[in-house]
Amino acid sequence: MPDHEKEKLTKELNSLIDEFASKGFRTLGLAKTDHTEIWQYVGLIPLFDPPREDSAQTIKTAREMGVDVKMVTGDHTAIGKQIAQKVNIKNNILEVSAFLDKPDREAAKIIEKADGFAQVFPEHKYKIVELLQERNHIVGMTGDGVNDAPALKKADVGIAVDGATDAAKSAADIVLTSPGLSVIIDAIKESRKIFQRMNSYAIYRIAETIRVLLFITLAILVFNFYPVTAIMIVLLAFFNDAPIMAIAFDNVKYSKDPEKWNMRVVLSMATFLGLIGVVSSFGIFTLVK
Repeated sequence: MPDHEKEKLTKELNSLIDEFASKGFRTLGLAKTDHTEIWQYVGLIPLFDPPREDSAQTIKTAREMGVDVKMVTGDHTAIGKQIAQKVNIKNNILEVSAFLDKPDREAAKIIEKADGFAQVFPEHKYKIVELLQERNHIVGMTGDGVNDAPALKKADVGIAVDGATDAAKSAADIVLTSPGLSVIIDAIKESRKIFQRMNSYAIYRIAETIRVLLFITLAILVFNFYPVTAIMIVLLAFFNDAPIMAIAFDNVKYSKDPEKWNMRVVLSMATFLGLIGVVSSFGIFTLVK
């Protein structure tokens, strides 16, 4: 085939590939050999890989809960934009070259503002996760292939979807055993409930420490009374275990926003409750005495 015909055919093929990509189709080229074993072009095969049925609703719910969702794909940029529209992700899908040659600080800002990246390789996924973590983001990553394993391992929460390879499963923190992504929302809700229980436990333990130490100290200094006996220590440990076990099963409501430790609130509330506990303990002590 003459060179000018090859160039014309190449332009036509690229035009068709771009057209299919804009509709969400991946395109494979097909060729065969003749009796002289010379390869001859036959045509193109467009393939459509639709997103999971629950992806759009899962991403919508995640956004409502304060989770910023980005799409990272090895597909053509046009395919990425087409799929993004179907799953409630904005259309700011960039090619990976948008941040590759930039300094880390500038690259991290680009990644934060983008809604996703296309035409990425495994090392690019790892870099995206790493740069977001350097910007103090808690990063979750989903994947199913061997090429996703490094990023899954690097992420704060790696999630291997149903049907993932063994490499992806071993690198992930969570392995989904059924189709779909909606269980990720359940995991977020449950983790936020656990955080609230941990928060309650921290407040309780600090408050109890303040109450016991202040009560014993003041009882000795003010009333010249030594309230610590072997029986009292046993009773104190026993009665403290009951609320601690109750906290583990506390009927809490998950937060609509991401949770984080606020030690000022924890210490303030614990101190307030601890002081009230000291007052109530002296009240009981006065009545009993």
